[in-house]
Amino acid sequence: PSLIRRQIVSMSVADEFDVYLFPHDIPVNLATPEDLLRLRQVFAGRELYLVVGSDVVANASSYKAPPSEGSVHSLNHIVFRRSSDAEGREIEADLSRITGRVVQLQLPTHLEDISSTRIRENIDLGRDVSNLVDPTVQDLIYRNGLYLREPQYKQLVRASLLDFDRIASPGPALWAELEEALGPLPPPDPRDSVFLLRASGPRPRILGFLTTRILNSGELYNAFGSEELANVVRTRTAGRLQLLTGLWTVKAPGGNYDAGQLLLTEVLTRAAEDDCGYAVWWGRLDPAGREMLCRQGFVPADLETPEPLLLVDMRSPAVLVQNISTTLKEPFVSDRQVLSAMGAAHLRLQEAVCGLYPGTLVLSLNAEVIYHRLVRKLTEENGVPAEPQTPRVLGPKMCVPFGKILRGNAVPNTVTKTIHTDKVFAPDLHSFSIAPFPGYAPLESQIRTIRSFRRPVMLVDDLLHTGNRMNVLDPLFRREELDIDRCVVGLLSGRGRDLMAARGRKVDSVYFVPDLRAWFVESTMYPFIGGDAVDKGMVSVPGLTPAVNLILPYAFPRFYRSCGREAVFRFSRTCIENSREILLALERAYRERFSRNLTLSRLSEAVILPLSPDKGAALRYDPNLSASVCLESDLRQLDRMRELLK
Repeated sequence: PSLIRRQIVSMSVADEFDVYLFPHDIPVNLATPEDLLRLRQVFAGRELYLVVGSDVVANASSYKAPPSEGSVHSLNHIVFRRSSDAEGREIEADLSRITGRVVQLQLPTHLEDISSTRIRENIDLGRDVSNLVDPTVQDLIYRNGLYLREPQYKQLVRASLLDFDRIASPGPALWAELEEALGPLPPPDPRDSVFLLRASGPRPRILGFLTTRILNSGELYNAFGSEELANVVRTRTAGRLQLLTGLWTVKAPGGNYDAGQLLLTEVLTRAAEDDCGYAVWWGRLDPAGREMLCRQGFVPADLETPEPLLLVDMRSPAVLVQNISTTLKEPFVSDRQVLSAMGAAHLRLQEAVCGLYPGTLVLSLNAEVIYHRLVRKLTEENGVPAEPQTPRVLGPKMCVPFGKILRGNAVPNTVTKTIHTDKVFAPDLHSFSIAPFPGYAPLESQIRTIRSFRRPVMLVDDLLHTGNRMNVLDPLFRREELDIDRCVVGLLSGRGRDLMAARGRKVDSVYFVPDLRAWFVESTMYPFIGGDAVDKGMVSVPGLTPAVNLILPYAFPRFYRSCGREAVFRFSRTCIENSREILLALERAYRERFSRNLTLSRLSEAVILPLSPDKGAALRYDPNLSASVCLESDLRQLDRMRELLK
């Protein structure tokens, strides 16, 4: 975070006289003449020099642009010559394009060998870096677990290799292709359309398909061929309904895909967009498929039928965002034990959410699929390829995530700069505010930095419903006259769309749900992996931000009042157990890899933004304990409440 880096710089030059840090609320973009003019005005009456390394002159886009009046080329420069970059490539810097005075300096060999890459490698290995940074800086880095297993650059998010296609009238050629991929299939019903999931890329293949049909109340008898069945469905539904008649998936898709889950989510979200109030399953179904439908909220009709008949109310669904894989660091997020624990935890959480809202549709959205489809939307809107190009060609617009989505990631061929925000609860949890994420500059300063790019902005977030972040940021955008092109989100509700329309903003989304009952972001429900910050919380272990998870025994949020208390207890227990199982898998993987325990003081080596449940000012966590041990204590505390919740 920028304020921590400022602290490191301040400590590094503390013994130098007349050296000061430039204010963070005056952003300076070297490619923007207006910013450079402001810089000159700040130092009016003084001789101004810009200090750079020769690698910056050789590679920065601002120096590659043609020199012009007021451009960076017109500034006086002090250039430190470097013979090669961190990768060992020779540096050829053309200083003739700089029209201002140029002073060239050469660092001694023992200083020129210092690089951020070398520092990071030594920190990861726990070595002494006092010969590379100031000893007080080394103490700050190790005491707070900074830079541990952190990538040096943002990771590029690539467009999805999954393609969803709807074929209204499948022909014999398509059916033959499906049988070749999936084996013998029953003959198709000409009234059904086929929803197909393909994996594109270097090895294109079919992953599965779902047969569907949209009905109204007048078509029920023709669909079911039984007066009794039609009447059962008619008395339990109203308006248009989505009929699901068959689901087939490949046995080994060759990746971390749950093809059946992806197909169900895609079909049901599109049905919600088409104003379908109910979904009905009527067709062949194996035990695994029945369990999957029950995890979406489907309930069986009280009727003996030759084929299963299951129904779900999708007028006001609940949404569960599966995003644990975006909160863990490599190599642990790719570890088989961790992946298995994450998958099992998600299934249990689906069942727990269904218990909160019986008979209501629970949509499970995969965050990685949202990321990939967002990238496709953003690159298309920016007019650039979805794959990285060499040499890099940037589009005219910039991508600005302003929530937790895409944090630490970049969109290919697109300038990507995050506004780091956080939802911070008051100590009594009765209210919250939108504030800068810990360690980052005030929101106003961050927005001024975005404005200094002088590009139209595509705002990006994972979900837009109540618009809490947008309500705080939009007035700041208007005050700074930021050019907002549009807002692109993973999930958009009808309320969120109305909010943006009232503000005169364009909005687009990967998924749209007209009426959203509740939403749960998986990582936010899991202690020590995610949560929401608490104002004035006690930091007992450096690197762990005090937070609250809106589950028992930490809190009893207002939106649970409409749910059964036993269901709330089971949901809370499931969240803590899931977090414990994932952390146990992380601890095993960490122990196997590094031959030491993953304690609270080292949790930032495995979790990107670890948080600790706030226990108040009187209690402190033991940094030598593991997070899973702490959760065992919280489970015992939760079990003491069970009798009161009956």
